[in-house]
Amino acid sequence: MSSSERKLIVVSGFGPFIGHEEINASWEAVKLLPELLTAQNGTEYDLMKRLVAVEYEAVDEACTEIWSRQPEMVIHVGVSGIAKCVYVEKLAYNHKFRRADNSGQYLSNGSCVLPHNGKANVLRCGLDVDKIVEAVNATCEACVAPTMPHHSDKPLGATRVSKNVGDFLCGYIYLKSLDVDSKRSLFVHVPPINRPFSTEQTADIVLKIIQQCVQQVAASACSN
Repeated sequence: MSSSERKLIVVSGFGPFIGHEEINASWEAVKLLPELLTAQNGTEYDLMKRLVAVEYEAVDEACTEIWSRQPEMVIHVGVSGIAKCVYVEKLAYNHKFRRADNSGQYLSNGSCVLPHNGKANVLRCGLDVDKIVEAVNATCEACVAPTMPHHSDKPLGATRVSKNVGDFLCGYIYLKSLDVDSKRSLFVHVPPINRPFSTEQTADIVLKIIQQCVQQVAASACSN
């Protein structure tokens, strides 16, 4: 299949920022993803990897450019210093952006007016995030996070569902993409490198998440 016939998946990762000045685990994992993905039904996808600076303006520009390509799927990846495994985010808020970005800029009023959803307070992912997490964990038995203290004796799986994408650029980029197409957008938070997964393990988990997204989008297209 020629490149012009393949569908497009865009995967973004962030650059360094305060607390992760030297390296951002999200971009390190994204860089290891393959250039080409073949789905179960034989459909081929080009994976375009996009580095995004931790700045509001850079996110605006990236989202405009990414969606102008009419991708089949957009996966944003960011790092969370408190993540114990890979978190798959269900939603994004539009009222918490009060931190300055890497260029010292703030988002006015801590929120934004969205082109398609106006001043909506929250946007939810249209994919079945619970199903994604369940499926990935079932195929990632080798990637298991350590047991969480004071919770249970059962270790975490490779991924877990989250409703806390945060109040910084991770939440902002997710909000912007959900506004464009909530059924083709997802945000994934990865833990810092080797806490507990190596970059290679994290990239493998992210790839499995992408594969599940592709299956859901394809199934939805067939049912319409």
